[in-house]
Amino acid sequence: MMDDTRKQLIDNIRIAIADKSDEKEIFQAAVELIDGFNEDFNWTGFYVRKGRLLEVGPYIGPETPHKTIELNRGICGAAAVTGRTIIVDDVNSDARFLACSITTKSEIVVPLMDGDNCLGEIDIDSDKPGRFTTQDKAMLEAIAETVVTRLKQIR
Repeated sequence: MMDDTRKQLIDNIRIAIADKSDEKEIFQAAVELIDGFNEDFNWTGFYVRKGRLLEVGPYIGPETPHKTIELNRGICGAAAVTGRTIIVDDVNSDARFLACSITTKSEIVVPLMDGDNCLGEIDIDSDKPGRFTTQDKAMLEAIAETVVTRLKQIR
């Protein structure tokens, strides 16, 4: 079950992207709302799938050295290949983690799935260990579904 604040964020994103007709505008509007949801979100962004690569899209946070990620690399690559959300409570204990910031302690990656096809993903880092909950997972998966629905409408 999801609390009202999370449900409101999903609705706010649905409203914010409803009139956007460009992929980048959709991602930008969504990332701003997601990032503003919680001050513990230290890097919030989208990666967009381009063939066998994930390319960084709109994001909020420190500059990332990972402008592209191969599908077989990192937590982002693993989420894209499996089509499943990955929560890492302690990035230092996961060999797949590609460090963007030495202060990052936990991460959640939610793929943007259109059936079996991964279009990209939502990636959020936090400086707090164990930051991401099952409620965050449910909320972000609903947001991913909302974003994919809008992307399909403009394509």
